[in-house]
Amino acid sequence: MRNMPFHMESEEGVLGSCLLDPSRIGKLDVKPEDFYDRKNQILWQVLLDMYIENPAIDAVMIGSELEKRNKLESVGGFDRLLSLQDLVGVSAYSTHYAKEVKRTAKLRSEIKILEDGIRLAYDGESASDEVLSRLIGMNVEVQKDEPLHVLGEKFIQDCIDGKVGHCPWWCPEWTNHLGRLSTELMILHAPRSTGKTALMLQWMLHLHETKLKAPLASLEMLSSELMPRFIAQKGQVNTYRMRARGRVTEDEKVKATLANDQVKCLELRIRDKGMSIDEIRAWAVAEAKDGADIIFIDNLLCINDGGERFDSKTVMYDHFIRRLKALRDDLKIPIVLLAHPNDSNTVAYSKNVENFADIILFLMEVPSEGVRVSGELIQQNLDIQGTHIVAKFQKNRQGISPTASLEFMGDYQTFKHLEWH
Repeated sequence: MRNMPFHMESEEGVLGSCLLDPSRIGKLDVKPEDFYDRKNQILWQVLLDMYIENPAIDAVMIGSELEKRNKLESVGGFDRLLSLQDLVGVSAYSTHYAKEVKRTAKLRSEIKILEDGIRLAYDGESASDEVLSRLIGMNVEVQKDEPLHVLGEKFIQDCIDGKVGHCPWWCPEWTNHLGRLSTELMILHAPRSTGKTALMLQWMLHLHETKLKAPLASLEMLSSELMPRFIAQKGQVNTYRMRARGRVTEDEKVKATLANDQVKCLELRIRDKGMSIDEIRAWAVAEAKDGADIIFIDNLLCINDGGERFDSKTVMYDHFIRRLKALRDDLKIPIVLLAHPNDSNTVAYSKNVENFADIILFLMEVPSEGVRVSGELIQQNLDIQGTHIVAKFQKNRQGISPTASLEFMGDYQTFKHLEWH
């Protein structure tokens, strides 16, 4: 067995800095259990207790309090208090010391989780879900409750400063009309061949062109299948025809090569393998830590059960939606999940989508007789070259729920916004 990681110099640096300047106690996000040495844990707990009661404390008061609690000897006596101050000399490095204390404490916590997982595995129990869940939980930022009026002040100031969401939609017309996304769980569903995957890929390209990161968990299609679609969009070239014909024209070659170079510069991130909901969670947390602004998942029906037994598909997909909502709450960035509809044009299998999703967007092709949406008959647009698609917001918790007409040019895997209804 190897020794647990810790850094005594940093632990003593935190304590010495705060003994020299007790006002620093309230500025450091360190808990007693973050210290490895028991003496240091005891001393930090006393410092926290005293600071909460009276921030205007000093070294003399600290020594007296330790004596009163019969803990002076437990922390090493008066001589150690003095030596801690002498070791530091200057209190300005307290933040640096605190970061190192937190870092080594996190490593020890990870080791403990992994040890528990190994123990479960030796006992014949599967430990992967338990280990993944606990490791992910460690990396989730703990939310600090704020008074409602403070949240209200922040909202007003954010509106004044224009800080209302950070993630644009797939085209400027939608961003201008709907506002930017911030922390939504969105379901994008449509019958097959309606273009929902194309819309997602066009959205990804648009975001990366604006220097945002939009990683995709492609559970259904391999990257090699997605790349021709990216080339079709960027180069406005029919990659299906290129592949089916078995040869390319000079124009197609030029457009496809240029498009491929442009996609290369965007540094798209795609994970193209089957995943369970726990594996998706672990992947999404890693991407969020790497700066992801939004997460795309394609699609709900391709998430595997991870070896768990569910009574029905409905129970399984309801479980997935709950976990994705919890992931959205943890990461605080939008998550866009592609899905398929049932016969009533709601998301297939899951009953909880309506409750947990913030946005539900449904795409459908407009037939020759038109389609009635929210009491309005939308006639098929015969003036466009592509397919007339209606995009209906079946739910939008954060704002309006409009309907839009889009043109989908399947040859180029590209959508164009036509009008709002």
